[in-house]
Formats: sequence, structure tokens, C-alpha cells
Amino acid sequence: MTMAKRIAIMSSAGGGGAGIAARRMADAINASGENTADFIDIAVLGEAVSNSISIADSVSNHTISDTHFTVENPGYNRGWLVDMLAEYDLVNVHWASFLINNSELLELAMRRQPMLFMMHDFYYVTGGCHYPATCTQLGTGCLACPQVDTARCSQHIIAENYQMKKSIFAQPNVHLAAPSAFVRDTAVQSGIISADRAHVLRNAYQPSHDFDGTRAFDKRILLIADSLYEGRKNMRFALEVLAKLTQMGERFMVDVVGTAAPEMKAFLAATGVRHVFHGRITDHDALASIMSKTNVMITASLEDNWPNILVEAGSYGCMPVVGPGHGCEEFVRAFDYGKVATDYTVTSFMTATLDALNDRSPEHRNRAVEDIRAAHAPSAACSSYFSILEDIPVK
Repeated sequence: MTMAKRIAIMSSAGGGGAGIAARRMADAINASGENTADFIDIAVLGEAVSNSISIADSVSNHTISDTHFTVENPGYNRGWLVDMLAEYDLVNVHWASFLINNSELLELAMRRQPMLFMMHDFYYVTGGCHYPATCTQLGTGCLACPQVDTARCSQHIIAENYQMKKSIFAQPNVHLAAPSAFVRDTAVQSGIISADRAHVLRNAYQPSHDFDGTRAFDKRILLIADSLYEGRKNMRFALEVLAKLTQMGERFMVDVVGTAAPEMKAFLAATGVRHVFHGRITDHDALASIMSKTNVMITASLEDNWPNILVEAGSYGCMPVVGPGHGCEEFVRAFDYGKVATDYTVTSFMTATLDALNDRSPEHRNRAVEDIRAAHAPSAACSSYFSILEDIPVK
């Protein structure tokens, strides 16, 4: 009889996209009856990495991107934490900056500790950026990073961070997974890890609401982001699309979820677009209730992985409208559900949004809901997870 494995699932916090996904996976594993998982965040550990080691503020220079840029000063190592984690059969790292640093992760890897990095963005395969933006240095050593503010952090530190991560992934006991093939394949193509140690692993999601496949949808459009003014999320562009549609005489209601800057609220009010600002919602039942009443979601991100919101909204029949070339398009293609704009122009997104608003096929919608829920069911996620676990060599 195979012994149950103890897994440490590490995330800086249980909130945010990565933290929510990590906690859901821990819950799914514990409900499986096969293995057990301890969810470890800063609150559980009781100690965060010092700000002098893991810089809390973003060190982005905001030129090609304003997405958070994370930098660590290498060398700090808490031996007691490494010893504690070495007792587990697997250390599963989600987004864990400020919880465990790269020096400690390298020490674990060098001890032949089985490790799985769940990639919610590109941070663990770069010198510090979370998304490359227009940078083409991924895999070249990050020697001349175009995103870092060199007044606060030297290029040398960025390159050193990258080399440390490269050393971690050079160990055969270290594997990588991502919910999208887009992130997994990009990591492999960078040369930091071999294809046989890189996997696609969907995030687990158990819907909190049933789906009524017979209900008619009103024309309600969902906009959602943890921060509605991050450039990568391209939310101002999405608002321009909605403003143009309104000027053309299209009638719809927009549900806006997230932290919105005052200027964004003023812009939306000035356009005449009918809308409701819900603010940032941490109660998932409340969010699911809003999702279940919308029939289209615009996600105009310039780069993305396989966002939780696509899975969640899709589980309630909300059809995504997305841009081309990354994990959001991959989601639409995988389930044959949604519209992909041909490019990032207002005209292209207007066309895709109108197509989605006028798509009234309940059979198409109901089949997609069933497929999305099945692909992300906790049991399905665990099955894939445990299969990967068997591929990672034990100590």
C-alpha cells in the first residue's frame, strides 16, 4: 500500500489570485483522502522575510510595464525553516515571496528535496519581473533588464537573482507547473528547465452556485481585476471599448469589480456607460452571485496566464472576450467558448464584444459550463497533481 505523502503548499498569503489558487489546491488535496497538505503562509509561519532582504515595494521603472517587480538581496538563509520543510515529501511553492526567499529555496533544492513550483506568472523564471512585457531577455540571464529602476536596484542584483533561480531549476528534483501551456512552454523555451520537468496543471475550483442552464441572460458585462488601473490589465482600453459601443447606441449594464482609481470612475461616468461599481470583493459567494448574473466578461490583459476569473466566470456561463497571444486566448480555444479579438484595437474588441453579447445559444453555453467545471473540479486537479508528484524523484 502506498503511503500518503505530506505536502507543504507555500504562498505568501491566502488572498490574491495565486494565494486563492494555492489554498484551493490544499483543500482539494486534503479532501482527496490520498495525501495531506499543510497550507503555509506568513500568518501560519509567523514570520515574514525582512524588507531588507525581500524588498516590499515594486522596483519597476514603469517604462514598458507597471506590473509589480520583485527583487531580493541574496544570501539570507533561515536554517530552521529549511530543516522544517525538508521533513515534507513535497514542497509546493506558489507565489511565496516574503514567505521564503530564493536562497532558502536553493538550499532545499540542493538537498534533493522534491519541489514543485506552481507558476502563476513568470517571476520564478526571471530576474524579478512578473511578466516580460516587450522584453526579449527571458533565458539570456537578465543582464540588462529594461524594467528595473536602477536608482533603487542594480542590474547586477537582477542577474544574480536569475542565476539563483536557474540553479534551483537545474536540480532534477525540481519541477514546474502552470495552469496554462503559454507560461509552461515559455519557461521551457527559455532554457531554464527541461520539458520533461514542466507540466500543465489546472487550478482547482469548486463553484459555490449551481448553474441554471435555462435562464435567459440580460446584457450585462463584467470587468474585474484586483487593481483596475494596472497597465498590463489594460482596463482603460476596455472602458474605451465600452464607451464607443455606448456612443453607437448599444444598451448594456457593466458590473465593475476591483479597486478603481478616482480618474477611472470619472472617465466611466463621463462616457454615459450604464454601470455599477462593486468595489473590491473578498467574499467569493458575493462575487459568484455577480458573475452568475452577467453574460459577457471583457479581459483585455496584454499578457496573462490562465486567470482564476476566467474559470470562475465561465463556470456560471459568463462568456469571455479576450486579446490574442497568451493564456486568455488559450482558455477560449480550449473550451471553444468566448471571443478572441484579432488585435488590441478598439474596433477589434468592439466586434468581439458585440459577437459575445449576441451569442444566445444555450446549448453552446451549457456545454462550455459543464466542460469548464469538469476540467477544474478538485478531483480532476488532484488527479493531475498526484500524477506529477509520481514523476518527481524522492530523496
